[in-house]
Amino acid sequence: MKAFTLLIPCLLPLTVVALDYERDIMPIFEKKCADCHSRASGESKGGLILDDPEHLLGRLEKNSLVVPGDWDASYLFITLYRPEDDEEAMPPKGKGERLTPEEVALVQKWITEGASILGERGAKGEMPEAAEAMEKETGALPEAPSPKAWTNREGKRIIATLLKVEGEVAVLRLANGAVHRYPIANLSDESRTALPK
Repeated sequence: MKAFTLLIPCLLPLTVVALDYERDIMPIFEKKCADCHSRASGESKGGLILDDPEHLLGRLEKNSLVVPGDWDASYLFITLYRPEDDEEAMPPKGKGERLTPEEVALVQKWITEGASILGERGAKGEMPEAAEAMEKETGALPEAPSPKAWTNREGKRIIATLLKVEGEVAVLRLANGAVHRYPIANLSDESRTALPK
């Protein structure tokens, strides 16, 4: 009779449970980011506390820290994904243990599923087909975008990361994390040729 009881759960359909910050993501951050970003350590560099879900929920979309459903516009994900020697990578070189590729992928999936925190979830997104195909084929995600110089028609120059192009607008993130939607028509000819086709 015991064997029959053990088999019953195997016959039931599996329920896919979305990732949750408190259960799935916060333990990673507590292990790898707590020295600089936790109530436990008393440190909140950049004003970010990762072991306090309520605090993080309040910070989610501030400066595009986490944009639910949009991992490639989420500053948190991009800093975790960057190469170790990149000056915007987290943790900074020599400041702690980096997340494993599997942990970074889990953060990416959590954001894509809507970044559930304290039972609140934002819009669900999708992984680009090219990223999914590359991950299946090579086990790695595509390289995160990096900052570059952009100029407008008046010759003013900024350093920003191109997050995406939406119709006639370039979505750019400045070094301070602020995201701006800039009309492509106002970019210099040189900057427009740098946009993806």
